[in-house]
Amino acid sequence: MADNQASEARLGHSKSLVVTREQLAALPVVVGTDSFKPVAHIELVVSLESVLADRGIKIRTYDSGPRAGQLAENFAMSQDGMKMYGTMDLVKNGIDGTCASLGFRTANNKTMSLKIAAGLRVFVCDNGVFSGDIILSRKHTSGLNLLPELFRGMDQYERNYNRLRDNVMKLQGYDMNDQLAKVLMHDLFAAQVMPVRLFPEVSNVYFNQFVTNPEPKFSAFAARTAWSLLNAFTEVAKEMPLTTRIKAAQTVGETFGKLVE
Repeated sequence: MADNQASEARLGHSKSLVVTREQLAALPVVVGTDSFKPVAHIELVVSLESVLADRGIKIRTYDSGPRAGQLAENFAMSQDGMKMYGTMDLVKNGIDGTCASLGFRTANNKTMSLKIAAGLRVFVCDNGVFSGDIILSRKHTSGLNLLPELFRGMDQYERNYNRLRDNVMKLQGYDMNDQLAKVLMHDLFAAQVMPVRLFPEVSNVYFNQFVTNPEPKFSAFAARTAWSLLNAFTEVAKEMPLTTRIKAAQTVGETFGKLVE
């Protein structure tokens, strides 16, 4: 896991431009109609941050690497600036100091509604991939009032987060002996959830790197638990293409979820 975080958001951008908040703020105003109400991209980002702050939730900062000290947020927009995609990794007292990440997308040219998804692992891409639990879906109709919509979305976010936190705590407390770990690995790879060539890598991450590597992103999962094994799968799954990785992550997560139901 990046920067030793339990939650993670990924942004894909095959044709879009990676941009900053400053670039979003510099976009020209889009004029609405009687039936269509655009929302400036920067207004969405700033409003979302403000609503999160009201709940005691912040955008985390990177602990290390080239973006150390910067906010863990990413934005991309279409060439004409009408579509915007974004992700945020969030921090709150909870799962190892973190909470579920957010992914969002919107368009001011009537091609997409405003959608926000939350989850421990969220994927957003301009090719249509949008993975996570949807907490807000709203068309840009004339009745759109951004702040009340975001507050309702955050109500759903916190309900989802509490469920995710409970599941993670159960997985962290689920002791995993080596025999059971090997059986779960075998069953998931036998079901072709992930390419068989990755079997040795998952095994190496779980049995070796998590135990012996002092790097925080590995040592945080040294305990022999279902949570550590789940993170071994998701760590190695990063090598898979985004489109197949999402389905694999969902299936692996569902499998481990059944252990603590």
